[in-house]
Amino acid sequence: MSTDNPFERYDLDPREGVAAITEALKEAIEDAETEAERQAIREAWQALTLHPRRRVELALQAHPETRPPLGRPPRPPKPRASAELEARDLVTLPSARQALGLALELPDVPLEDDPFLADDD
Repeated sequence: MSTDNPFERYDLDPREGVAAITEALKEAIEDAETEAERQAIREAWQALTLHPRRRVELALQAHPETRPPLGRPPRPPKPRASAELEARDLVTLPSARQALGLALELPDVPLEDDPFLADDD
């Protein structure tokens, strides 16, 4: 099976760094039989080592999703007999507070005391 992703094509671990990628592709180029194969390996090496953003993009696409599917979304509520609908009749919102069993109370902090807004020069 041929793939355009160098991580899959050359059986590279996307979690490895540039040195491991270079070593693996160096071995692959030594085993290559034709100049076309060697050129393809060089291009893969350049894409994975000289372009960090491209390496991350290819790494994220390298392996299939292994998590189980989330399932079907909840059914929307049935409309009432009356013609007037409210927004809460159209949207099913989960309650994080109920799911976690928490009573979320946020402290009342003045903006001038907020550590995220502090001006630390």
